Amino acid sequence: MAALQPRAGNAAVSRLIGGAPPAPLVVQRMVRPARTATLGRWENEVVWEGPVWGAFDRTGGGRSVHVTLGPGSRAPERSYGGSPPDPKECTVVNALIARDGGGWVRGHLWNDHLGGPGTSCNLSPMTSATNSQFNKGFEEPLKKMLWACMRHAQDNPTADHWYGVRFHVTAEGRRSVAKADPDYHVAEEFDHAARYVTKDKRTGTLTPAGAVVPAGFPAELL
Repeated sequence: MAALQPRAGNAAVSRLIGGAPPAPLVVQRMVRPARTATLGRWENEVVWEGPVWGAFDRTGGGRSVHVTLGPGSRAPERSYGGSPPDPKECTVVNALIARDGGGWVRGHLWNDHLGGPGTSCNLSPMTSATNSQFNKGFEEPLKKMLWACMRHAQDNPTADHWYGVRFHVTAEGRRSVAKADPDYHVAEEFDHAARYVTKDKRTGTLTPAGAVVPAGFPAELL
């Protein structure tokens, strides 16, 4: 009987001995839920364009920056993506402090908490009051815009685009026309603006968002 089994198989052997054939093995296919395409991780969408720096030097610092940031710039692991001012950069601040006894700082054009470096190209001599006003009037609202972009990316993983912000800061005018005067390097005012853009997840194309942005997004800074 044992010799028959390899040739005839289990079913034939079972019939010969009067037993029922074994039940066929049933393989069940598990139904898997459809995968949700995220088309990349929003956390990696940090700097989309730039930075593009204007004129700068080690003494007077920088005059402008243009940069476009994506939602990843607000990811928790990038809560501080830049660097503090290097005391060897934008050295005119030392002369201003020596002259006035204090009250001057190396202000970031591109906020250090959003990735801006503490080097001369991104630093401008500012009074402490100007730096505080700049932070309240532009930098904090800019962060809120990017927070909204981050939340949208988190809540809409299957959307075909991400939101980001394109912004610029420009030092305008000079408080003195004499190049030997430390005030020559001090701007009379700062022009700045921040607008929403979208990035197509498949093509990488950046497009101004215009007035059509999701509900709850802070207003653009114009």
